[in-house]
Amino acid sequence: MDRTFGHRDGLHEAAGFKLGQRVEMLTETKGADHDDIEHTLKPGATGLIECIDQLPAPQGLTFTIWIPVDELQGRGIVNVFDEGDGPITNFLKEKT
Repeated sequence: MDRTFGHRDGLHEAAGFKLGQRVEMLTETKGADHDDIEHTLKPGATGLIECIDQLPAPQGLTFTIWIPVDELQGRGIVNVFDEGDGPITNFLKEKT
């Protein structure tokens, strides 16, 4: 299910990544889905860049990533990574 989320304005690309791009998560990710069920996903999970924003310091460049739990049903978790956490390349890379 390839989709670009259009509900937020922001940057279309930054730091070598593009809005809607599939990425590989490099760290464990945790979060609750829309049914409030908590999930922990191992490094290597596939994510989709939902939003890229430039916020004031200390956040700076911010990436919102949707990580599917059941992609066909549209269920997943959302994690946000920003420059306050470190370079985005510490957390994700291009999906090959």
